[in-house]
Amino acid sequence: MMERDLTKHYDYDALVREEKEHYAEIEITDDLREGGAHASDCWTYYWQHVQRTLDTSPFADFAGALNARFGALGRPLRILSLGSGYCGHELKLARALTCDYRITCTDINPALFGPAQEIVDREQFAVTFAVEDINFITIEKGQYDLIFAHAAIHHVINLERLFEQLLLGLSPNGIFHLVDVVGQNRKLLWDANERMANALLRAIPKEITRGLRLNAPVEDEGMEGIRQEDTMPVLRATFEPIFEHRHGAFMRFICTNARLAKRLDPRDATARRYLDFLIDCDDSLVARGILEPLEVWGVYRPRKDGIAALDALIASDVLGSHKRGATERNLVVAVWHELDRRARRALRGMRRRVLGR
Repeated sequence: MMERDLTKHYDYDALVREEKEHYAEIEITDDLREGGAHASDCWTYYWQHVQRTLDTSPFADFAGALNARFGALGRPLRILSLGSGYCGHELKLARALTCDYRITCTDINPALFGPAQEIVDREQFAVTFAVEDINFITIEKGQYDLIFAHAAIHHVINLERLFEQLLLGLSPNGIFHLVDVVGQNRKLLWDANERMANALLRAIPKEITRGLRLNAPVEDEGMEGIRQEDTMPVLRATFEPIFEHRHGAFMRFICTNARLAKRLDPRDATARRYLDFLIDCDDSLVARGILEPLEVWGVYRPRKDGIAALDALIASDVLGSHKRGATERNLVVAVWHELDRRARRALRGMRRRVLGR
């Protein structure tokens, strides 16, 4: 494979520090998942809608599908979770599995494991915790029957290296489960999607929306969405779907907007009509290829030619978003440092004038 380490294009230590600081402050739910806006009734209602599609798949009962697929191995089912964070999804899976299993949770920030470790100790789950930077992780060859990543891959810079490790690390019948966002780098919401969402919001009576509109920010800290534009091309080169559902052109941004989520509360019958209208429009726009979906939920098997296809993809220079992203990030950092330098110089001058020193 060609160039492996793309983190060298960034101030990587600063990115890691920002990432840890951000997730140390995140509100989490009692079942150890991301809380706050992501636990709103509006967002939950949208995911209940998504679940109806997932329920048509062979993986509607995910733990049951694993029990059926791997229950006769004659050894424990081996599972690796990437970027596990608070490990709520992993503990839910552990509770549901009836076959013998071993789950390894990984994250760059061991401080996030604390509450999950207490539950594992109390309930005697076969779950262990490992500190790993998935930009540089080396996965033992043929070791895992399931590797899954829930909202982790969009934080990865070394996508090509990681997906090579996924191919190598799966057992002969192993599968990869991905739940993630795959939109515009650093912003997620494509401009066309934002314009369409705002046009639809304008069509809803003002007494419902209070004139609120989307204005998605560009994230410039940590590794949030740093190369997410490249996720699907790398995934397509290395894996083929057993089941895949792509959805959500803009509903994430409506349902996790605190003010809009309150105005579109599904517990209110009138508000729910308009929330359903927006969901229906989103579904239609994605299904007809008018807008790019931002979300992916899928289960995949390795392509037999995955390594060769990955090498060909890298050689084609299609995956260039990291270069633009690194340049933009470095420019932002340079501007910030210059503004900070000027501000400190101005404060020193003010102190001399006020204090005479």
